[in-house]
Amino acid sequence: MKSAFYAIALGAAMVLTASTASVRAEDRDCTVDLKAVCAGIAPGEGHIRACIEAHMSELSVGCSSRLSKAAWVFSECKGDIQQFCPQATYGNIADCMRPHLGETSDQCRGAMAFIASPAGD
Repeated sequence: MKSAFYAIALGAAMVLTASTASVRAEDRDCTVDLKAVCAGIAPGEGHIRACIEAHMSELSVGCSSRLSKAAWVFSECKGDIQQFCPQATYGNIADCMRPHLGETSDQCRGAMAFIASPAGD
């Protein structure tokens, strides 16, 4: 998977597949990791993505795992995100996609179902 997907993929997969009532350990790992390695990086114009790519080897196993899963979900759902939410940005992909989950492709729905299941943990 291309590392260029990671920043958007993380945002999309975290919100599309996780319940709002629970925060997975991998999400906490990534929050801690990203704050540690990308503190002070201003969002926009790919700065955060570039920071993540530059520091991939410094991320925890939990965060690396979460980013890999997120990149896979993003690759499976990319067409759906482009179709239903072409103007969405990292912070609002989930809000835009949530009302369209029943309309997504079988490929995207399957990826989200897998990642949300215990087998995807």
